[in-house]
This record gives sequence, C-alpha cells and structure tokens, in this order.
Amino acid sequence: MEKGLVSIVTPCYNGEKYVEKLFNSIISQTYNKIQFIFIDDGSNDNTGEIAKKYEKRFKDRNIKFKYIKQKNGGQAAAMNNGLKYINGEFLVWPDSDDYYENDALENMVSFLSNNLDYSAVRGKAAFREDDFDNKIVEIRGSKNPNNTDLFMNYIVEEDTYCFTGIMMIRTEAFVKNNKGNKIYVNRAGQNWQIILPTIYKGKTGYIDRVVYNVIQRKNSHSRREEKMIDVLRRMHNHRKILNKTVERIIDDKQERRKYLRIIKEKYDTKRNDYLKYKFNKN
Repeated sequence: MEKGLVSIVTPCYNGEKYVEKLFNSIISQTYNKIQFIFIDDGSNDNTGEIAKKYEKRFKDRNIKFKYIKQKNGGQAAAMNNGLKYINGEFLVWPDSDDYYENDALENMVSFLSNNLDYSAVRGKAAFREDDFDNKIVEIRGSKNPNNTDLFMNYIVEEDTYCFTGIMMIRTEAFVKNNKGNKIYVNRAGQNWQIILPTIYKGKTGYIDRVVYNVIQRKNSHSRREEKMIDVLRRMHNHRKILNKTVERIIDDKQERRKYLRIIKEKYDTKRNDYLKYKFNKN
C-alpha cells in the first residue's frame, strides 16, 4: 500500500443527476494524495459520459482516476470489483449522490497518521434537503465520542448515525481481518462488510466536525411507504450480510456464536416490532 495515499471507491448506478457534486468535492479536497476508483454499475444514463468528462480534471489535480464499467450487479459486486485496484494506505467509500467537505480527507488522514494504534476514524454528517440550496436539515454525530470500541455498536446499530462517507479506514486493518479482500455479494450493500472487519478488535477515533454531506432524496426509502414484503426482504438481507461477515472474520467458535445470537435477537425483534406496527396501523 502506498503510504499517505487515500483510495476512494464509489459504485454508481444511473447517477447523472448527482455525481458531479461528488466529483467536484473530490477535486476540491485540500489533501493531494488521492486514488479515485469509480465503478459504473451498468448505468443506462449519462453517468459514464460525465465520468469521462472529468478524467482530465482529475488528472490535472494529480488524482489517480480509474473508471470501470461493469454489468449491473449491485453495490457489493461493484465494490468487489473496485477493491481489486486499491493501493492506498487509507480507504473511503462515499455514495455517488453525496459529497465531502473540502477538508474532510485531510482531517481524517491527519488523525490516523497521528494515531497509529487506530484502525478507523469517523466525523459528523450533515443531512441536507434535495433542493436548490441543499440546506441542512440536521447534523448528526456520535452520542459517545469517547467510545473507541465500536464493533458491537455496528452489530446492533447503536450510535451508527451514518454508514458511508463519514468513516476512513486503515486499509491494512481491513485486509487483515477480511479473508480474500472480497465481500459477500448481496443487493443489500457493502457497508457492514467493510466496517466490521476493520474495527474488529481495532479502535475507531472521532473528529468533532462535519466531513460528509448526505442528500436526502425525495423518493428515498425514508420518504415513501414501502411494501411490507420489501421491508421484510431487506431485513432478511441485512441479517444475512451480518451473519456472513461475522462468520468470515471471527475464528473463535464461542465468540462467533455469541454474535450470531445477538444478530438473530436483533432481527427477530425488528421483524416483530414492524409487524405489530403494520397490523395495529391497519
């Protein structure tokens, strides 16, 4: 891994309306050692043309840019494709429709470079409306910033206020606990599969400032009523991802069984609570 280099891996499907904001935020970073791997996950809009249009601008900023076009397979499959090419000491994986603060990478690299016993660091996220001004709706940060052992937090989703963009990891820590440097391919995504191997028995730091901006889309899951079958299917897929990740990174059978039991209890409770809510509502 190249010392000081930040590898950015971003899967994208049909991002023509939003991806330029991310691209511009990368070009505007105050940190200079950047590798950007952009995976076009079978887009059928102008995503590819926009990415290629930015190639020269990335080159002019000495950003090592790689554009990959693949058949649509979902974010996890795209991430696996991108992980083959990472060379950086540090790794981030922002969503294609969000963007960084200009000094985000510099601040996160500075923390990890000055705290060599930490595997990851995270900062605050500004959640913004999808409007002309992208005005801030709220800023989310850690409720317990002094907590450095976050493995259980991410298992049970406690004080996990944002999964992408806010976190930078030490690539070596991820590779060490993630056999084969690949993740389980599932349409439910990649975040747990990158975070959990990295912070398993590793410390996570905190920066008390906004590093990442999340755009709240008007047609997002949080803004519309989903079909019951889709909600239950998503829960099932999330549980499967957590199970697969824990099985991959924890060798001790007793410890592994403990976490698998916690995951089962978590999703049994979530499923029962959801069904009670739906049936009482109707």
